[in-house]
Amino acid sequence: MKFSHSLQFNAVPEWSSKYIAYTTLKKLIYSLQRDNLRRSHQSVVSQDEDLEAGAHLMADESQTYGATAGAESPSSVFLAALDAELKKIDDFYQLQEAFIFKSIDEIVNDIENFEHELDGSSMLNGKNSNFLNSKSNHLRQTSDASNENYITNTTDPDTEFTQPEEEDDDDDDDMRDFYLRSPKSPKIWNNINNAASSSANLPPQLILLSESRIILRKRIIGLFTTLSELKSYIELNQTGFKKALKKFDKSLDTNLKDGYLDSLPKRSYIFQDSTIDRVNDRLQSLTRLYALICNHGDDLEAAKSELSIHLREHVVWERNTVWRDMIGLERKTYAANSKSISVADRLRMEKSAEDGGKLEGQLIHKFNISLKNPVLIKLVLIATVTIVLLNFSPFADRAQKNCFALLICSSLLWATEAIPLFVTSLLIPLLIVNLGVLKNDDGSDMDSVDSSKFILSTMWNSVILLLLGGFTLAAALSKYHIAKLISTWILSKAGTNPSVVLLTIMGVALFASMWVSNVAAPVLCFSLIQPLLRTLPKGSQFINALILGIALASNVGGMASPIASPQNMIAIGAMDPQPSWGQWFVIALPVCVLSLLLIWIFLLITFNCNSRNTHLVPIRTIDNKFSGVQWFIISISVLTIFLWCIASRITGIFGEMGIIALLPIILFFGSGLLSTEDFNNYPWNIVVLAMGGTALGKAVASSGLLNTIAVAIQKQVEDFSLFGVALTFGFLILTMATFVSHTVAALIIIPLVSEIGNNMEEPHPRLLIMISALLCSAAMGLPTSGFPNVTAICMTDEFGKPYLTVGTFITRGVPSSVIAYAIIVSIGYATMKLINF
Repeated sequence: MKFSHSLQFNAVPEWSSKYIAYTTLKKLIYSLQRDNLRRSHQSVVSQDEDLEAGAHLMADESQTYGATAGAESPSSVFLAALDAELKKIDDFYQLQEAFIFKSIDEIVNDIENFEHELDGSSMLNGKNSNFLNSKSNHLRQTSDASNENYITNTTDPDTEFTQPEEEDDDDDDDMRDFYLRSPKSPKIWNNINNAASSSANLPPQLILLSESRIILRKRIIGLFTTLSELKSYIELNQTGFKKALKKFDKSLDTNLKDGYLDSLPKRSYIFQDSTIDRVNDRLQSLTRLYALICNHGDDLEAAKSELSIHLREHVVWERNTVWRDMIGLERKTYAANSKSISVADRLRMEKSAEDGGKLEGQLIHKFNISLKNPVLIKLVLIATVTIVLLNFSPFADRAQKNCFALLICSSLLWATEAIPLFVTSLLIPLLIVNLGVLKNDDGSDMDSVDSSKFILSTMWNSVILLLLGGFTLAAALSKYHIAKLISTWILSKAGTNPSVVLLTIMGVALFASMWVSNVAAPVLCFSLIQPLLRTLPKGSQFINALILGIALASNVGGMASPIASPQNMIAIGAMDPQPSWGQWFVIALPVCVLSLLLIWIFLLITFNCNSRNTHLVPIRTIDNKFSGVQWFIISISVLTIFLWCIASRITGIFGEMGIIALLPIILFFGSGLLSTEDFNNYPWNIVVLAMGGTALGKAVASSGLLNTIAVAIQKQVEDFSLFGVALTFGFLILTMATFVSHTVAALIIIPLVSEIGNNMEEPHPRLLIMISALLCSAAMGLPTSGFPNVTAICMTDEFGKPYLTVGTFITRGVPSSVIAYAIIVSIGYATMKLINF
């Protein structure tokens, strides 16, 4: 979790403005870094711009920045900002400490006075009731006043805290612990406890004694909670200074951290060693008080445990409503294989949080069944079309007629996304059984029992296991930062030449897509280029080139390996025999590399990126060496991929490739490297989508509909050569996949292409299926064409303005799709013919 989020989650709400302004300091660092880079490439530099930028970002500290108006170096501006934060934090802490310590002294005095007055049997025998009444009222009023002062406590600018002398500290400690050394204290409180519990019908005097004890207990719990929060205030702010200085040193290549941190105890009261010692002493004293009042005797651990429970309950009660959901959202965002959240959804969640509502899991209290609801209109139209096709169909056979209606219905539902894609996939096996579209081998209709057994058995197959194996590799490589370490090391070698940096980041995106899927790869790469984006001026064309280059390269990377994208899995499931990984690489890698190079050149020309108008900072490598766990993950991943590559030669050992996919699943989850939470965060909607596609394909084939359609199309293209069929269907697939999901396009078109390939005079079903799978990934003309494009269009600057527009995607994405199409139907086709695929 990022420290800025950790600070937000753990801060006391009433003190939120009194913590270190870490986010604002980060913005100042990025501004200074950007200005420093500009100065290094310009002959004339305006020194005032740096300070104005800093003053704008730290507007609430205007006095400090006014004092440093003549500073020239970024270090001077940043140190001035830190000093202003230090003064704010130190002043607030001293006021809070004085108030809390005074409250502790008051409760100590109240307990001592209470004990002195009760030190006599007459008090416990029911006499002096007037004293008991007045003492109970005094304790209650003191408790209420303390709580009210804490909640509404405000900083008085005219109040100045003076650190007490050492002699005063010693006297204060003696006074605070005096009653603890009194041998009568435990006896007095035990007598109160015994008297209160000796009879069910307590006299009014003993009821008042018991009530006074409860009031004191509540006051101790409240002070312990407040003092614990004050201790957390010290620790969080100290960590904030360390993080801010570390980020500044890393961004501007300085060495301020050690010197500034060493000087903190000398320049502030809050960060002195004696300060935290005083807080710990007071916490220990409150624990002893609690043990005394609650008759724990010398068992301080039991008292401390009870106080800790009260502290935890206070935090949960105070922050549960909004912050627990924010933490859950944060964890999901950084969980293995999680998808990034769109800007619109994030803004909606933040707005909901500000309004005090839940961030997720919101309940639907009513349905919108009006004709203005576009989803309802889509569902009505699709249902109407389906009913019409069930009664009026171009096919005479009942099973084929029903299967055609099912095919059109599922295709429309997938294309329009009127309901979630995976829900459509779950609807398919239900309709297959209800409509009776399956046939036995002898051509007779299959009954419902056999239909349900057959269709459910086909939905869990080797392709699904291969899909889960790919998710597992991706989860391990991303969770343990292996992909990021390797990618950062590669990028650090790229230097500062814009064209080289663009090619390198596109290559990293393609390589990452091969192993962590083209869903997670763009999210990873966008995080890697954040240091570059911060240093580039607003409106720089190179920013657009970087973001769009990552998206297009990730789409191309979806072709590179069998686990790079779901459409590849669907294609492998339709091929007989299934291709080995080695065969896939021989075909896909030349296509990917050539497509990447041509798209890179196209982006350089259209965005006019060169070293004369673009100045970059080098990306630093992460100075972390691989641990034993990381080497273990790499070894298992390499072994799994190697076994996949030679799967056709070891069928006697593992059978299909899906069984090999069980190796990383068992080893990573069995060893505890991946947890149940990681497993739950798999994109199960993709798994169910693939299952539904498999079921639909089996139904279309079993009913005979696929063969009927294929024969009809075959008559139209019977004069075409194999290359002509590849060109024609390739263009159809590219167009379809541009407007609908790549996976959906593969689900609809691959079974048809397979049957057409089988019915040709020179059967080449695997070649046509392979071309179809590659072209599904090559469709990248619109912002909605594939997840990488969706991620790219959601990228925004610090002001929430999107970097890219729909026009940018159309003018660059469509030509890039045409480039990839030309490479696939030429180089890809020639390679497949060469290896007799």
